Amino acid sequence: MEKLRGKTTIFYSTHILDDVQRVSDSVAILDRGRLVAQAPIAELLSGKGTAAFRIVFRGDATGARNIIAQIPWVSSVETTSGNDTTILIAGVTDVRAAEESLLAAALKGGNTAVIEFGRRTYELEDVFMSLVGE
Repeated sequence: MEKLRGKTTIFYSTHILDDVQRVSDSVAILDRGRLVAQAPIAELLSGKGTAAFRIVFRGDATGARNIIAQIPWVSSVETTSGNDTTILIAGVTDVRAAEESLLAAALKGGNTAVIEFGRRTYELEDVFMSLVGE
């Protein structure tokens, strides 16, 4: 199917969502025969509602978390830690502002290194489960 990308349209039904994510340009999700989502795969994987950015720090990121949480266009901050890293997921209401200044704000937290930064993406299975709820 990957070889036919851009040349034709293929409709298929499958429960193997990894394959769908890998080869599809656009996806429709049905729940008991009812259409619950239809969009380009990139749009579905970027998440619905609030956009979010993922920042991975080496070590403790308490200072960065405190600074990020005070930014007016940051709507939420989730933190998980383990294996000498801290992951912050910052929900934002202004994607452009986040792209331009969220990383700089994170670095102001001091005493830690940012080892990953980018817009949070989801797996198709996560999206499916949030829409279908089973």
